Amino acid sequence: MIYINFSFKSNHSFLVLFIKNFSLILFLFFYSNFIYSQSSVFEFVKIPINAKLSSLGGYNVSLSSNENNFFILNPALLHNGKNKNISLNFIDYIANIKGTSINYIDSLKSIGKFGIGIKHFNYGKTNSYDVLGNYLGELNGNGIELTFSKSKKLGQFIYGVNLKYVLSKIKSFSNNGILFDIGGLFYPTYNKEFTIGISLKNFGFLFSKFKDNTNSILPFDIQIGSSIKPEYMPLRFSFTVFNIYSGYDSNYYNRKKLTLNTLISKINFGSEILINKNINLQIGYNFINRNEMNNKFSNQNSGFSYGILLKIKRICINYARSMHDIQGGTNSINLSLNVKQIIN
Repeated sequence: MIYINFSFKSNHSFLVLFIKNFSLILFLFFYSNFIYSQSSVFEFVKIPINAKLSSLGGYNVSLSSNENNFFILNPALLHNGKNKNISLNFIDYIANIKGTSINYIDSLKSIGKFGIGIKHFNYGKTNSYDVLGNYLGELNGNGIELTFSKSKKLGQFIYGVNLKYVLSKIKSFSNNGILFDIGGLFYPTYNKEFTIGISLKNFGFLFSKFKDNTNSILPFDIQIGSSIKPEYMPLRFSFTVFNIYSGYDSNYYNRKKLTLNTLISKINFGSEILINKNINLQIGYNFINRNEMNNKFSNQNSGFSYGILLKIKRICINYARSMHDIQGGTNSINLSLNVKQIIN
């Protein structure tokens, strides 16, 4: 039998400090949303370069993990990360697109615990032509994201902020700007295996654009989710609702009439089978990954993902595969270790 004790702490100082910080959040959010038009930028920041996240469907803002530096997903998750933990990630994405990232957590007396992330996407190469069909040579592009993360715990609530510099370059054209993530993690009970997370992602300011005469919008999103491990069960479940903010729509959500199908397509499910402390099996399902593909180009496994986590001595290895179109899917691998433990 599972017992859940819904006991809440009252903390006056928490409310005062939260309100003061929330005013800054509102200012940054509303100011950044003056940037609005038909074209979107920095799409690569939405693609996860983390094997465990990919195996769980691609979206998660509530899962606290010691093995992975998940502050990139929700800055509030930085609080539970281990100091001197480094995470190396690689993804073999579709159409020869490849991504790598490095995330690191540490602590200094002057600033406390912090997280640093470096993300790089190589868009691959393609042939370039002018409007008359004349060959102009090869076209390539890259995307870079630099992240600095901080978080703070107040009672049963943790909140955090990610500050990100983002650069996207295609041939001689480039976009760059500053983005913010604001996240929170709440423990509604004293059971640390039950969490509720929220993250306001990718709002900020552009310094330059591909075309000066074209306005751009940022890939802003609001994500809310929950993770729970029932007592005495070797299972952990997570669900996340994403694309909540209607101001930004992908091609699939081009302000279509709201239907049950579009609502379901905003939900991501993930589950873990905790075989033992060294082996963890993962499976996920993402409705949008299945529905956004035309039936002609999708397969029966589109939307599903799976992975396995292995702990070998002081090193944690996670592999994941996500299914997309008829060409197959994407492969991700993650290597996590604690620098201090390795040195000692």
